Amino acid sequence: MNPITIALFIMIALIALVYLGMKQFSLNNMKKALNRQDYETAVKISDMKVSRRLLGEFVCDLHKIRAYYLAKDVENFDELLNKMIHNYNYGDENKKEFLTTYYHTFLLKKNQKYADLLLEGIRETRDQRYIVYNEQAYEVVFHKRSDLLEIMDQQIDSKKYYGFPLGVIVYYMAIQYLYLNDKEHALIYFKNALVCFHPKSIYVPFVKDYIKQLEDEISEEKARIDESMTTY
Repeated sequence: MNPITIALFIMIALIALVYLGMKQFSLNNMKKALNRQDYETAVKISDMKVSRRLLGEFVCDLHKIRAYYLAKDVENFDELLNKMIHNYNYGDENKKEFLTTYYHTFLLKKNQKYADLLLEGIRETRDQRYIVYNEQAYEVVFHKRSDLLEIMDQQIDSKKYYGFPLGVIVYYMAIQYLYLNDKEHALIYFKNALVCFHPKSIYVPFVKDYIKQLEDEISEEKARIDESMTTY
């Protein structure tokens, strides 16, 4: 290999390293601003042209909307949320990541206003498998439906769902059992849901709380029954 070729490779490698370094620096600055609750700075960094060139529109918007959400800046959050829901340039997987994160955040908060907006975006993906389990979760949360157990059980048996989507299906089956006051089955399904979710999933704290609550309630009920039997 001649010296010119070697020099060219070294130059390309250095340019790549500088580019990656700048990209990581910009991303770290946004994350650090969010972590120290300096939301204004996080927004400013996300809006910088250099940040958008290095990180792309989606990553910058994702951090920007996070800043608005944490800052409780409703006006700017609503505006950006609507823009992101109807932005078709992010790529399918990125769009689903955003929609899923915020849709389930607001489902758990029982915030129907934002859930409606995000479900509209989910439907626009035209991914029927993705749409179905999210619509079912909506029905369970906001319409208190408890008649979806059989069809959701069939979805589990189909083995078309795994990971987070499977966890969502199992979680909302557990919620339906709660509506039916079937604590034993609810506990079983919450425990199964816990296995499906990543430990850092937004659902995990809720699942753990339900498991503890149900275990305590079932234990107390059994203790009362045992006590009454002994007394009898």
